[in-house]
Amino acid sequence: MAPHTPEEEDGLLRKLAKLFRKNHRVECLDLKEEILLRGGEEIQIRHHGQPIQLTLGKKGQELLIVPSGALDHEACSASAASSSCFLVVDPERLSDELSGFLRLEDGGTLLLGRGDAVQQGLMHYSSAVGRRHLTLVNDRDVLVLKDLGEDGGTEVGPLRKVKELTRRKQVRLERLKRLRDLFGGPLEPLEPVRALETIREVNALLREEPHRPRNALGEPGGVVLLPHQPTPVIVGDLHAQVDNLLKLFTELPLLEGLERRDLRLVILGDAVHSEMDGQMARMDSSLLMMDLIFRLKLRFPGQVFYVRGNHDGFFPEVQKGGVLQGILWAREVVTRRGTHYYAEMEKFYDRLPYVVLSREFVACHAAPPIARVTLPLLINIHQYPGLARELTWNRLRRPNHPAGYTASDVKRLRSALDLNPETPFLVSHNPLSRDRSIWFNAGGIPEHHIVFSGLPHCIGLFTRIRGRLLPLTLPTEPLLALANRLE
Repeated sequence: MAPHTPEEEDGLLRKLAKLFRKNHRVECLDLKEEILLRGGEEIQIRHHGQPIQLTLGKKGQELLIVPSGALDHEACSASAASSSCFLVVDPERLSDELSGFLRLEDGGTLLLGRGDAVQQGLMHYSSAVGRRHLTLVNDRDVLVLKDLGEDGGTEVGPLRKVKELTRRKQVRLERLKRLRDLFGGPLEPLEPVRALETIREVNALLREEPHRPRNALGEPGGVVLLPHQPTPVIVGDLHAQVDNLLKLFTELPLLEGLERRDLRLVILGDAVHSEMDGQMARMDSSLLMMDLIFRLKLRFPGQVFYVRGNHDGFFPEVQKGGVLQGILWAREVVTRRGTHYYAEMEKFYDRLPYVVLSREFVACHAAPPIARVTLPLLINIHQYPGLARELTWNRLRRPNHPAGYTASDVKRLRSALDLNPETPFLVSHNPLSRDRSIWFNAGGIPEHHIVFSGLPHCIGLFTRIRGRLLPLTLPTEPLLALANRLE
């Protein structure tokens, strides 16, 4: 039987969650000892934000259900991040590895089992885990667990190694300190003189950026050709959500990987211009976001790559909700940092690549071209403004965008770049809703994925896990104020 699509799976899980909430007849317990669930048995646990240990199958797979772990409780209590969100993780990889985990949001449902190919890739289940083994429902202050009748059942108990969570928190705090040290001071927009020095250094690097074949002018062209190693981490539109970038660097071992040179960070453009109501006209967080990205680029010049998006410029047509963000961005840059900085920002935008290509994925900000394309054309994209616009502005064909790209355009791009027909194609730019950050096989197009990282409640990314490019989703968390309070 063919696996469910993500949309079908979401619908099924929502129906299960609704059914469980409607038919709760099991006594709600405070978990104090191990309980074995078998053959469809269900348990409700008052979690109090405490971690829970699972064993799926007889002597089978161990997993932890851990709270997302806000570092700044005061800030979280006044934000959307205060919701009860959990991560399902492998206890052996709780702090140190870039590895798979699952997100169980407030009001959400997870179906654990080997039958989900993406989940199997993330969690690497053993044969002891059934295809549909256990359902988890996060119902406010109660977790509902239902064994689905697989052999061996499910053992549920309190976490035995509590010190691992304390260690995880300390590791995250240390990462936040190190990121602030890399920035060189408090995480706030740089003073004009230092900002100008910084962007001039970045622009000098871009003239010699590695892994970019030269165009006809002898400059780095529009394509980044990445070798298979090290591991890629691909982040979508951040849209001025500085906390989301900090969350990525504290929750995941990104700094460690960049320092060891066994990881590469790819940002698919549009790091500026908040899309949140009430914030669209504010540009201070956009300044800080670019300052952070510039510092990362200077520290890791061959491992941090930024791809151009449609918001990466001072375009008058860039707007959101009637707010002329392109014009406001230009005004903010000139007012806060002067005309020389504005000119350097234009140089920065003009020197950015448009496509990242490796043997395991191809990625751009928005869309594949809808006309014929070749690798030399992409390398010499400065000669083809129409091609640049398609890569940064076009959207997936939908009822509200009938002129958008289709599966045949994705197929043509793979063929033109001599890629395997199943090579993942990643874009951002086009979130299909505001309640998710990853769309796997978006639009029904196989191995065509949308990743978005600028929402106020979840952050999407893709990375290689056990040899396969897979999606991860993190809950957001306010971290900026905490970073500036730390010693």
